[in-house]
Amino acid sequence: MNLRAIDLNLLPVLEAIYVERSLTRASGSLHITQPAVSNALARLRSHFDDPLFVRHGRGVRPTAMTEALMPSVRDALDRLRSSLEPKSSFDPPTSTRVFNLSGSDTSALVIAPQIASILQQTAPNVRIRWAQVDRPSIALDLASGRLDLALDIPGVKGAGLSSEMLYSGEMQCILNPTHPNATGQLTLDKFLSLRHIAVSSRREGLSLVEQMVRAAGHRIIPAMHLPHHLAALEVVRQTDFVLTASESLARDSGLAIQPLPLPGPDLAVTAYWRHDNEEDPGLIWLRDVLREIALSL
Repeated sequence: MNLRAIDLNLLPVLEAIYVERSLTRASGSLHITQPAVSNALARLRSHFDDPLFVRHGRGVRPTAMTEALMPSVRDALDRLRSSLEPKSSFDPPTSTRVFNLSGSDTSALVIAPQIASILQQTAPNVRIRWAQVDRPSIALDLASGRLDLALDIPGVKGAGLSSEMLYSGEMQCILNPTHPNATGQLTLDKFLSLRHIAVSSRREGLSLVEQMVRAAGHRIIPAMHLPHHLAALEVVRQTDFVLTASESLARDSGLAIQPLPLPGPDLAVTAYWRHDNEEDPGLIWLRDVLREIALSL
């Protein structure tokens, strides 16, 4: 996008129409008149040579061009809003700050719902943007400001990083409650014979459960490979496949949990942030939120 060729004041209008799906509601959220929104949209259409939004029912829907533009537009606007909010103070009830977090899908499943509950109660205008950044890129993304905080295993390296261990837990075997091995002792032979789900975002290499089994001198051939734990939990719910993962994933799910019959890794989760941001009131608040959540796990 050639920033010199476009009035940047038009981008919040584009975002508001995209979010509200209505020019009338967009004008209300921006506190400007509807003719002003219509004029801004006309200028945007001229610049991009695309209608951007078309009529749909009583509102509008985005075109393919708009869908392609919005990730970059929203990322840029969120960063600008965060940078303009004074870092010397942070008031959760009134702040509109956007926090960029990185963490695995396991961390998101366990932590994100509780963060959402806290935001709803105490910080209604604060926003969280969650991504899954590759471990080698965490330090660079924290240094560049693309990330405010990352959740990962212990040992992430990088100059100028601060860290704090939030919580840890043991791996367990998660099964459908109707599974024949959901009760009684789960022996090693039984465990190795189960239909395992391997969860890994990588296309190649061993999953955590495969590494664990090999470290004990055995081998399994997973019946299914999946990139995310949420899908794996649903497969367990509907079949006799089993998942080896953190017990916290199965909490309140109605699924059965069995101790592993072989040693498993300690699933510690550590928070990382830039040492330069140690005294940032917003990040201090966010770390306190994560500590509060960790105590409940």
